[in-house]
Amino acid sequence: MVAEAGDIVELLTAVDSHEPDVVVLEGRSQLDHVQELTDIAAALVVLGDVDSTTHWIRFTQAKVYSLVHCDDPEEELVQAVRRATDGTGYVSPGLSGALLKFTRAILPRHLSAVPMDVPLTSRESEVLQLVRRGMANKEIARRLGLSEKTIKFHVSNVLAKAHMASRAQLIASAAAM
Repeated sequence: MVAEAGDIVELLTAVDSHEPDVVVLEGRSQLDHVQELTDIAAALVVLGDVDSTTHWIRFTQAKVYSLVHCDDPEEELVQAVRRATDGTGYVSPGLSGALLKFTRAILPRHLSAVPMDVPLTSRESEVLQLVRRGMANKEIARRLGLSEKTIKFHVSNVLAKAHMASRAQLIASAAAM
């Protein structure tokens, strides 16, 4: 099944109607709608240009599994969709260099483990690991058999204990673990 949507409202309606496994998005047009994208159950593939890599952290708030440069051959998009479907993720060669350069520019030189004044509970540790895998609250809730509100509570506790302001910081800190 393939469907096309002209805006975020049409996209969300199409996703509700068709329940796709993967949604391919044009990156720049969806930047303002990252929050709405976090509730989509489908894996997301973002099609963009080198400038789109500067927004990749915002896309990690949604369930983006693959990034593809808009000028890459269509085989790259096919590969990205396949990898998003199996959950492994993909960054096309056209974006990988820019993404690495951007990541190096925003991350501190020496990453350290998440500083914790108060130890995490076993459930908070479990939620942290799933957040670091890029899973959305809704997806974590389903996997753990908990409510989304409970997951939000655990994520808030982890952020407070880690002295971090965002999920993106938690995900970035995973490289040090």
